[in-house]
Amino acid sequence: MKSLLFFYILSFLICLGCKKDAPSVSKEDNIKVQLDSLSKEKITLDILKLSPEAEKDLESFEDFKSLRKIAHTMHTANPFHIKKYADSTDFLIQTFKENLTKELRVNTIKSRIAVLATESGLLSQLSTKENPDNQKLMDANIRLLTAYNSLIIQLNELSLAIPENIEKELLRETNIVKDSVPDHKKESFEMKH
Repeated sequence: MKSLLFFYILSFLICLGCKKDAPSVSKEDNIKVQLDSLSKEKITLDILKLSPEAEKDLESFEDFKSLRKIAHTMHTANPFHIKKYADSTDFLIQTFKENLTKELRVNTIKSRIAVLATESGLLSQLSTKENPDNQKLMDANIRLLTAYNSLIIQLNELSLAIPENIEKELLRETNIVKDSVPDHKKESFEMKH
């Protein structure tokens, strides 16, 4: 009986010793990371400008003006403001995407807008986290502005690629080639073209 009692006490003590302590929550774990609204941190990526032709083509498109304005805001934003404007940016990009003019509904523009919308969605998602990391916000903002620059490049190319202008350029080049060919070769050149 003494051995049985000894066995139970020993088993109880072993079980008590093996019991794991519940993880304690330290004060350090509960501290929220506060983004500094006065931070001087900003990105160094340049924002591209529209060509004069593209500017003229888009002068009446208000959604693009809003998109450009928010892109310039995000360009100068620190992590606090990136978090603050992430939802607005995502909303403006979605609005721009939905209200594309007929001339802009080409695959190259739509694909650039899709990338831009993806990056803004990722930034918006990152900004909703309780304790977003400064560097992750800055990196997401750089990717967003890179996608915006890609859209600007494509808009510039689209405005320069007006079929009439391309046709005139080809005709001009053909005339230059004709003028540079000696007279005896002009006849064979004209027959080919």
